[in-house]
Amino acid sequence: MSKNEQRIDNWCMRENFEPTLVLELTRVLLEHFRSGLKISDMFHPNLKEEDLKKQKDTMRRDFLEAIRLPVDDSLDLQDRLFQELRDCPWMRPLIEQVLVEIAATVDEGQLYKRIIENYYMNDNPMSNDEMTKAENLSSASIERKKREAIKCFGISMYRYAYRRECEESEKESNNGSK
Repeated sequence: MSKNEQRIDNWCMRENFEPTLVLELTRVLLEHFRSGLKISDMFHPNLKEEDLKKQKDTMRRDFLEAIRLPVDDSLDLQDRLFQELRDCPWMRPLIEQVLVEIAATVDEGQLYKRIIENYYMNDNPMSNDEMTKAENLSSASIERKKREAIKCFGISMYRYAYRRECEESEKESNNGSK
């Protein structure tokens, strides 16, 4: 295991997640997202600003709740939630924002960002052979880096959602105390 993967695994464990679970759930989320790339905007709900905020708040809370449940008890819930997230028009910009943050702050973050983008963010994903050539890495290295990238992205998405939930809770408590 590389030092980077060990560091990412430590981040997962610090948040009380098993790294293999983060890998598995994040891969499912990313695969759902990729499968929805070809869905026309026509099928996305048209929401007013206030409804969009409610949707984001609800989806964030559902996401934070679902990933804390035991996997065996929550696979159906997580699968449904990931499908719903895939169809949210604000999901892609959020993913891109988290990837930019990873690229700017994590060792090998630029590579992780390219891996997620090339495998999951376009409807014509690169093959492993194409990635090995593009990144000048061995097939085994690409597989290891892909695993690292997925876990890093997953724990980063959790941290982002948790941070936003704390901000919203603080804002609500400040508004309530006025």
